[in-house]
Amino acid sequence: MTDARTFLIKSLRRVIDGGDVTNDELDAASADPAALRGIERKAWHGLSYWADDDDIRAKDPAYAPARRIQLADLLIDMEREKDS
Repeated sequence: MTDARTFLIKSLRRVIDGGDVTNDELDAASADPAALRGIERKAWHGLSYWADDDDIRAKDPAYAPARRIQLADLLIDMEREKDS
């Protein structure tokens, strides 16, 4: 689970910083996303939506910034959970 968590944190940071993540990367990091719990599962789903929504981002210039804010909130929650 630690490897998946590390991947999720790095991927969230990459997307928040203007990068991207693919479904192939997500699948490689966690073969069974249903096995993830709590914030890791939420982060995986958030990143999965990001990977799936490239067509929406292409049509709606406001979509990517809004989603990045949501992903930043997930990252904050993951880091807060790690520190507690």
